[in-house]
Amino acid sequence: MLPYKSMIKLNHKCSTPIYVQISNALIKQILQGAIKPGLKLPGSRSLSQQLSVHRNTIIKSYEELQAQGWLNSVPAKGNFVVENLPIAKARKIKENAHFNSPLLKSSFSLAQNSEIPKTYDIHKFGNFQMFIDDGCPDVRLAPIEALGRHYRSGFKHKTRSKLDYTWQISGYPLLKSELKKYLSETRGINVETDNILITRGSMMGFYLFFKNLLRPGDIVALGRNNYQSVNKIVEHFGGEIAPIPVDDEGLDVDALEAVCQKKKIRAVYIIPHHHHPTTVSLSGNRRMRLLMLAKKHRFAVLEDDYDFDFHYKSSPILPLMSIDTSGSVVYTGSFSKCLVPAFRIGYIVAPKNVIQHLTYTRRFIDRQGDILMERALGLMMQEGELRRFLRKALLIYKDRRDHFCDLLQSELGDQVYFNRPEGGLAVWVEFKPTSNYKNLSKRAAAKGLYIGSPEQSLEQSGILGIRMGFASISRAEAISVVKILKGLLIH
Repeated sequence: MLPYKSMIKLNHKCSTPIYVQISNALIKQILQGAIKPGLKLPGSRSLSQQLSVHRNTIIKSYEELQAQGWLNSVPAKGNFVVENLPIAKARKIKENAHFNSPLLKSSFSLAQNSEIPKTYDIHKFGNFQMFIDDGCPDVRLAPIEALGRHYRSGFKHKTRSKLDYTWQISGYPLLKSELKKYLSETRGINVETDNILITRGSMMGFYLFFKNLLRPGDIVALGRNNYQSVNKIVEHFGGEIAPIPVDDEGLDVDALEAVCQKKKIRAVYIIPHHHHPTTVSLSGNRRMRLLMLAKKHRFAVLEDDYDFDFHYKSSPILPLMSIDTSGSVVYTGSFSKCLVPAFRIGYIVAPKNVIQHLTYTRRFIDRQGDILMERALGLMMQEGELRRFLRKALLIYKDRRDHFCDLLQSELGDQVYFNRPEGGLAVWVEFKPTSNYKNLSKRAAAKGLYIGSPEQSLEQSGILGIRMGFASISRAEAISVVKILKGLLIH
């Protein structure tokens, strides 16, 4: 008999059930060839004694292996490893052999250019001790315990309505109902649940919107310095970009009107609160004029309101959608900025016919959202936990903004320009000509600090500056970060 006690190592402190550990260990031994096809396994009583576990645990493990197709149960004889396992036998590769791996390059061609733009390089954070992101929340503050409690409670109801496929493709009803109230009370957006589509973050919302809106050659107006991911989505669907200047009052509506007089604009993408990257807000006068232009020229306005929840000085100007009377505005938001980036739940608010089309398209790229997570967030909102967390986070982030800006002024005032933002999670910092900003990101990396590249910002937006997120770093961390920056910019 095989030494199963030494072959199957159990960890009783692990969260993985014991019967699953046994099943996985047996599968591993089968794949490695230690347990051969056709071999009879020990009886449940014998194996339970060898492993010092309850006999029912072995029975459950064997049932799991049978369900997965690894074992055959023969009445009155026992459990046997199936004979026809598709076990691959490793072969040695001849020295100096040449071959093409199908995992490196496909045998078919793609519709899109297979060259991935450098702007989509994925940053590897593993070697950094400190970070300056472009405006992310501090994951250490997130209400993970409350969210986890509500998420786990969803598994208590083993019903089709909770765990099966759902026709509620537009989002979990409780979350949509709570979001409807939340938007009305905090943003003055009064809509019905039929006007809401839950998405996996804002990016899915942008993708769905432009996929349903654009035809090749359609023109989308957006800020000359802009959130680059939206530019890429527009270009992906064959749209042409009309860059509009952005100043201290936000998007230049006069310049937009001049473009409208010459070209047919299909849509305007705008971030009225805390424009990305410069953090400026669209003035009240320009908001009204933009809506008048949208009604006159019949273009759509995609309003990206990614961090409306964080305002430090005074009551913010309400979103464009709250004063839109012609059905021109499509409003997008996300919970990733107020909770954690890994929490992929966003939303689109739009006229009912638009939501119907976007929902229809969404089911082909994502059959439905994470119903359990949407339910958990809905319960957090229903019980007031989200608002309590946001009030707490607002105070912390305001303190961090003030501290970070004070450090920038006192330590780097002769090297950079910046305005203290009224809201959001980042400061837009521009470099003075005397600053040693060349290869800043690489030199910072050598010091263990991750930071954006001013050169890349200059290439993308025409402005020599970078966004510096303050929300995700503590006071002590901010001191260390600014100390490193000071040494890099001066020398």
